Amino acid sequence: MIRLGQATISLERREAFLDGRPLRMGGRAFEILSVLMQADGRIVSKDELINQVWPDIVVEENNLQVQISSLRKLLGEKEIIQTVARRGYRLLKDREPKLPVFNALASAPMVAQPPLVDTQSVPVFIVDDEACVRSALSRLLRAEDIEHRIFQSAEELLEADIASGPACLLLDVSLPETTGLQLQAALNERGLPWPVIFMTGHGTIPMSVQAMKAGAVEFLTKPFDDDELLGILRSTRQHAATAFNQWQRVQHVRQLAAQLTPREREVLPLIVGGLSNKQIANQLGTSEVTAKVHRKHIMAKMQTRSLVNLVELYGLISAAPSPGPSSLS
Repeated sequence: MIRLGQATISLERREAFLDGRPLRMGGRAFEILSVLMQADGRIVSKDELINQVWPDIVVEENNLQVQISSLRKLLGEKEIIQTVARRGYRLLKDREPKLPVFNALASAPMVAQPPLVDTQSVPVFIVDDEACVRSALSRLLRAEDIEHRIFQSAEELLEADIASGPACLLLDVSLPETTGLQLQAALNERGLPWPVIFMTGHGTIPMSVQAMKAGAVEFLTKPFDDDELLGILRSTRQHAATAFNQWQRVQHVRQLAAQLTPREREVLPLIVGGLSNKQIANQLGTSEVTAKVHRKHIMAKMQTRSLVNLVELYGLISAAPSPGPSSLS
């Protein structure tokens, strides 16, 4: 299939499509188009066209003009077949197609980047069944002006109305009913991989190993030093903010990529792979000009002017999907 203006042509199957719809093209018109396409931009004289399309038949030049006019209408672009005075006709295969989608490129909606989250805005969720522990931790965090919420059980946290966003947990590993490890697994399943600092009064080595394998940041034995805890919280909240900002960036890039047409999604990895417009055209069976326009369209929709940046953006959305923040409710 060869892209020609807004149409797609198959010389072998003698088929033509316009915007995916089959074109009803007469045999003579198709022969004229075939001769012009095979000329590859060369001017074809009227006599040459008549001799190839109407061999052994005497026809008026007016018949050729009628067929040319019909082709222009069918292809949707008057200028695609150029009349060269006193010389003949030429198919302008190398001109940029005037597709409506490309003309509207400048007015394509911009997807706003989400604001960055800083460390101070990351709350701490305390989950412990002992009231004295909850109170002590709450006093400590309040004195340090750290935003926090307290829960006496895993069930209370899971039922809470907590908006999406970064957070970190101070979590007792030995909670009644749903344990701390089970809560951690449940949060991961909900797309809330918040960093967890486990607390325990009687932890074992196997329990510590299991917690760390599940993604725990730290495993503290009660009672613990306040300064040590605050230092761990500081680095953990910073990590949570960084991870959330990265997750938001990936979602933003995915929103940009969602604007691409199916054809543009085919072209994108070829561009990222370093293929030239000519190589892309050959691989997809289209024209070099169309490949060039696809490239321009992709760069605009992905909101980048740099191939290096496009490669980086593609890498973000091509990575294995990871869970992201969502609401508990």
